[in-house]
Amino acid sequence: MLALWGIFGLSALAVVIAGYKLGQYGDEIAEATGIERAWIGMLLLATVTSLPELATTVTAGAIVAPQIALGNIFGSNLFNMALLFVMEAVSFWILGQRDLPPLLANVGYGQLRYASVAISLTALAVVGIGLGSGGEFLGMGPVSWAILVVYPLGVWALYRPRDPGAGLPPRPRDAVVPLLKFAAAAAVVIVAGMYLARTGKGIALRTRLTGTFMGAIFIAASTSLPELMSCIGALRIRSFDLLVGNLFGSNMFNIFTIPFADLAYRGSLLPAGSREQMVVAALSVVLMSIAAFGIERRSRRRFLGIGPEAWGILLVYLVAVYVLFRRGIEF
Repeated sequence: MLALWGIFGLSALAVVIAGYKLGQYGDEIAEATGIERAWIGMLLLATVTSLPELATTVTAGAIVAPQIALGNIFGSNLFNMALLFVMEAVSFWILGQRDLPPLLANVGYGQLRYASVAISLTALAVVGIGLGSGGEFLGMGPVSWAILVVYPLGVWALYRPRDPGAGLPPRPRDAVVPLLKFAAAAAVVIVAGMYLARTGKGIALRTRLTGTFMGAIFIAASTSLPELMSCIGALRIRSFDLLVGNLFGSNMFNIFTIPFADLAYRGSLLPAGSREQMVVAALSVVLMSIAAFGIERRSRRRFLGIGPEAWGILLVYLVAVYVLFRRGIEF
């Protein structure tokens, strides 16, 4: 057990350092290529930082542990939205960015499109759990096939070049060095993230907590550490669209892992989900909706340095943790 915690700690340290750099390099890539920062965050940043979730989810599907697989997906989505509260607190109290309005008021209205795609994909997953079994084709259920199609279509539909008047013209040649630095940091995050997920799972299996709670809270938080650090990196340079695009994009990618876990699972994965999984997924939709409301409302009000929508996100997240803890302990 001590060795597991040691590997877990070293992996977490590597993810902290490399993940922090990812946000900065992503912003440099957006600046050089002229691609919208939110899209860079949604695709590049979110894909790299979500690979630990992919590994954990597919592994859980292969060992016939649907509660851990789905708990990890929906729990990670909950945690990603809770990071909006954390980022506001870091911005105001640690980085001293008190000249700015709350985080959600700093991002573009285009982020509402990202939120809508993430919410739609999560709603599809909820439908898949509620439908029950049947209609499996080539190792996947019908909703998994739908997710497999909707995600790339959503990524394509969300692409927007940056407004030419928003700064200097793009310089594609200048993107080579940031891309190489991004790739190096991504490699560290991927390798360390895999060890983080594996040791987190090992620690989870040695506790008396059920798959639902461990998947939704402990493992999900562990595998979401890359998102946390990449967001702090983006926050420090005030690249807010990159930050929020990363979080919505991570939620999109997490749902996109369902078809791959379905292939590894013996049967149709989503119908094996429980009522608790539907509750966690629904709560993640609530959190994304609160975030979308904050982007649209653009309130400048603060309480203890935090915007009202971020406080709402924290409240719903804590309720979710409490409910899962009460229902997830095995005595």
